[in-house]
Amino acid sequence: MTNICLLYRLATVLLVSLISSISFGFTNLADYSTSETVPRRILPGTYLVVGVFEYENNAKKYTGHVAEQGLSAHYAFYAESGYFYVYTYSALSIEGVTEAYQELRATQEFSDAWVFVAEGNEPATPTPTGNELPNRLDKPNGATESTTSKATSPPPASLPLEDQNSEKREELERQPVLHMKFQTTQEDNQQPIAATIKVVEGARSRNVGEVSTNEVLTVNKTEVLDSALQIIPYAMGYRKVQFDLPLNIDDTDLNWQLTQYEGDTLVMNMPLQRLEKGDIQIMYNTYFYGNSSVMRERSRYEIDELVKMLEEKPNMRIKLHGHTNGSGRGFIYTYNPESKNFFDLIQNKEHKKNGVGSIKLSALRTKTIKSYLEHEGISGDRIETQGWGGKKMIYPEDTPLSKHNIRVEVEILSE
Repeated sequence: MTNICLLYRLATVLLVSLISSISFGFTNLADYSTSETVPRRILPGTYLVVGVFEYENNAKKYTGHVAEQGLSAHYAFYAESGYFYVYTYSALSIEGVTEAYQELRATQEFSDAWVFVAEGNEPATPTPTGNELPNRLDKPNGATESTTSKATSPPPASLPLEDQNSEKREELERQPVLHMKFQTTQEDNQQPIAATIKVVEGARSRNVGEVSTNEVLTVNKTEVLDSALQIIPYAMGYRKVQFDLPLNIDDTDLNWQLTQYEGDTLVMNMPLQRLEKGDIQIMYNTYFYGNSSVMRERSRYEIDELVKMLEEKPNMRIKLHGHTNGSGRGFIYTYNPESKNFFDLIQNKEHKKNGVGSIKLSALRTKTIKSYLEHEGISGDRIETQGWGGKKMIYPEDTPLSKHNIRVEVEILSE
C-alpha cells in the first residue's frame, strides 16, 4: 500500500512538471536556477510582462499572486535595468506572444500587461532579497505596446532610414545619451504646427521631459527601463496621439521611420490630425485669474489657435464646456464685454457683490472665450457655451492635482 502511494505521488509530480514545461505552447526563455544566490535571468527574447520590481522578494510574492489567478507566472532578473520582471509568457519573437497578449489585456486585472523585448543580458549584481517594503513598478495603462502601432503613415518630408548613413546611425545608437528634437505637421497638407511634446517612460509612468517643437531634449538611455519612449504631442485644434520611439534601431517599426538624424540629433516628424465631429479637447494652456472670468495674457496663443481652426473650417460648430474645482460660492471679478480687453484684470474690475456659484463662474469663463472668438471674426452662431461648475472634476477637490479641474473643453459639434 505504501509503495502504491509513493508511485502515485511521483506520477503526480511528473505530470505537474510536464504541464509547467509546456507553458501553453510558448518557449520558456528564462534560466530557472534553484540557487537562492543566483536569481533567474531574462535571456534575449520577448516577454509578456505584468509587473516590474526592484526587490526579488516582492517579485516572488507577486508571481504567486498571478499564479493564483490561474495563469502561468514566472519572474526573472534583467541585468540591463537592474529590476525583476514578472511575466506570464515568453517567446523568441513578438509574434509568439501576440495571441496571449490580446487575451491577457482583455482581463480586468491584467489589462495593463505589456510586451518587453530583451536584446541582451550581461551578468550584473541584483538587489539583495529580504523583507523589503512593497516596491511594485507596474506598467501603467497606455504604456508601450510592441505588438501595435499608433502612428499614421510617415509624411513625404521624412527621410527614410535606408537613405541615411547606416554606420552613423548604428554608432549613435550605441551612445548612452540620445539627443532628440521634434517637429509636428498637419497630416493633410504637411504644414508645420507649433506643439508641446511630452516624453514619457511608461514602465514607471515617469515624465522624462517636456519641450516645444524644434527644441532639443537630451535623454540618458541607461536610465530608461522601457525599450521605447512614449512621445505625446499636444497642439490646440489637433487630436491627441501617442507615438512610440524605439531606443534601438528597427527599420520595420513605422514610428522609427518618422525619424532622421541631423548631426548627432534624432529628429522625429509627427503628423497630426485636425479635430473632427465628436472630439473633445481640453484647453490646457488657457488660464484665468483666480476668482474671475478674465483670461491671463499667456492664454492668447492657444485661443488664437482655436480661431485658426474655426477659420480653416468655416462650417465647424463648437461647444465650450467650463469646469471649476469644487462647488463653492464667492465674490468674483468678471470680464466686461464693453472693454474688449480680454487679458487685463485691472480693466475688468466689475465685481459681482452678491456672490456667484461655481456653475455661474464656469459659464462666464466660456462666454469670455466666446466673446474673444467673436471679436476675431468668428460668428457667435457657431459657438455654444455651458458651465458645469464642479460637477465633472477630474481629481478630488483637495488633492495636489486638483488645479487640473479648472479647465475649459472644446467639443466639436459639426464640421
